Amino acid sequence: MAEAMADAKPVCGSEKESGEYDLPLHVVALFLVLGFSIFGAGFPVACKKISWLKVPEKVFFFCKHFGTGVLIATAFVHLLPTAFASLTDPCLPDLFIKDYPPMPGVIMMGSMFCLFVIEMWLNAKMGGHSHGGAKGFEAQPSAAMIFSSEEDISFEKRVAQKMYEENARANGQNPELDMTANSEMPPWFVVFYEQYVRQRLEMMNMIKQSGIPYREEKQMPAVTESSFDVEGQDVDPMVYKKMSMNITLLEGGILFHSVFVGMTISITIEGFIILLVAILFHQMFEGLGLGSRIAAVPYPKGSIRPWLLVVAFGCTAPIGQAIGLATRGSYDPNSAFGLIIVGVFNAISSGLLIYAALVDLLAEDFLSEEAEQLTKKEKTQAFSCVLLGAAGMSVVGAFA
Repeated sequence: MAEAMADAKPVCGSEKESGEYDLPLHVVALFLVLGFSIFGAGFPVACKKISWLKVPEKVFFFCKHFGTGVLIATAFVHLLPTAFASLTDPCLPDLFIKDYPPMPGVIMMGSMFCLFVIEMWLNAKMGGHSHGGAKGFEAQPSAAMIFSSEEDISFEKRVAQKMYEENARANGQNPELDMTANSEMPPWFVVFYEQYVRQRLEMMNMIKQSGIPYREEKQMPAVTESSFDVEGQDVDPMVYKKMSMNITLLEGGILFHSVFVGMTISITIEGFIILLVAILFHQMFEGLGLGSRIAAVPYPKGSIRPWLLVVAFGCTAPIGQAIGLATRGSYDPNSAFGLIIVGVFNAISSGLLIYAALVDLLAEDFLSEEAEQLTKKEKTQAFSCVLLGAAGMSVVGAFA
């Protein structure tokens, strides 16, 4: 009899917390979370999009790399442990407890592979990707500067030939001689010509694979509205589309768990103030990381897309709080349903964020060709910002 009682599965559900539920305080908390979230995500975007806000480039540099650390810590410190804690609760069915305890890791791995497949498809369809340059806000190469057909090789040769002939005549040389002859052509021009044709050929192959439309009269890509960023600089439409899709996927991974963060705040009674302060820092840091990446996307001048992304992040946790306020008498986060929903969605979100933060952000910023723009000192400063962001978010994880 005693052994049977010892082997009995505990019942899911929480005991009613002691203390009186302070509804006005929880309503005020909703607006505080809304304000901190929108400020965190909106600050980098406002600094980039509003011309009269003169913010030093070093601020953007710090926000970008600090935010990378915040997003990495969010995945490893906040989401993944919560997913394992929720889906390994002893009250859940044996599928999660005895039959297959690694279930949260499998869900996380599955979401990572799904995002990887999406990235592969985007790369095949649009070509390589970029995240705003090593320093965060450099303009991307213009598609209008690249030829779209292999037939343009002959055009480029004619341009180079004409340049050579003019140079030869100016120096009293015979322009009819072979332009690659070392005795008649300056060495600097040989190097220039060979590099020029080689790079053009590489760019033409890239643009041909991406399928960018071009004008017939010059075989030049048609310039669309999305070809210009907020500063009026040319931006490759495919690069813009790729970056826009990446930031949408990144925000999707963040928004999943923000709803449950908000619901947790609204149903908490004991230790509410400490939890609220931790969540305010959590939302502001996370918003800063997301906002710095939104600001790096070269949206067309006047586009409302970046502001919509900021508002979407800012409103998600408060929406969760509103749901928690409305269902505080019936929703139990420690019920079997609550544990499974929170665990599954946190596992999905952690997989999305781990992939996006490590592959699309950290590796892109430090291991890609764009990272060569950074000096050794700048790389050290950038990685220090990453570590600072990760450390700050890890400290918040002790309270939230």
